[in-house]
Amino acid sequence: MTSTRSGQLLSPIVPDKIWVSERPVWFSGVRLRSRTTVLRLESGGLLLHSPPSPSPELVEAIDGLGEVRWIVAPNCFHHLGVAATAAHYKRAKVVGSRSVVAHNKKVELHMEIGDDAFGEAIPEIERVHLTGCPFLDETVLFHRPTGSLIGADLLISAGPQDHWTWRWAARVTRCYERVQAPPDVRKATPRSEAVARAIESMAKLPIERILVAHCDPIVNDPAGVLEAAWRFARPD
Repeated sequence: MTSTRSGQLLSPIVPDKIWVSERPVWFSGVRLRSRTTVLRLESGGLLLHSPPSPSPELVEAIDGLGEVRWIVAPNCFHHLGVAATAAHYKRAKVVGSRSVVAHNKKVELHMEIGDDAFGEAIPEIERVHLTGCPFLDETVLFHRPTGSLIGADLLISAGPQDHWTWRWAARVTRCYERVQAPPDVRKATPRSEAVARAIESMAKLPIERILVAHCDPIVNDPAGVLEAAWRFARPD
């Protein structure tokens, strides 16, 4: 993994293509670092993945990159900042997993993330739904031009730079300096062929990096790391 902590509002991951924004969030009594991914599309517009509530400083930084055209809520947990972001970027289309609206009535989707219209609008992106894991209802995006697999709660890890509450919890849950599926996801996901097939389909992509919300970018053997983290769900 490589750290993204640079003191910048937006840290570049792939020059002129991908940036991430990092913020602290409290979840189940621990303070995590949560990330938004900003992707510049071939059309020139921007896609915001798992956005926070927009601060003036972050809005200024994002606006300096281009026009926001898509706002993505990738699963049933990463939606809290979506309504506020959509209210600011009124011309942007909001897409999300089918369960987002059930969890957050403030979010109005223009289309579901699995809809053909979304895929046709952004042909450089391939979508893979994490089938067999309704607890998350997550769909990850693979950006072909950069080889980037973009998700939210697909993987998680803590390191020395994290808050002490998460460092402590991560040691207990075997996520400290080790990439895993999140503990609550592991608990809620039974072994199944559906999950195994979904992870296999992701791992077969020409992945150069994995970008998720609660883990630094994974660039060393990302496909192998993904498969190892989800081996618990394989039926064999």
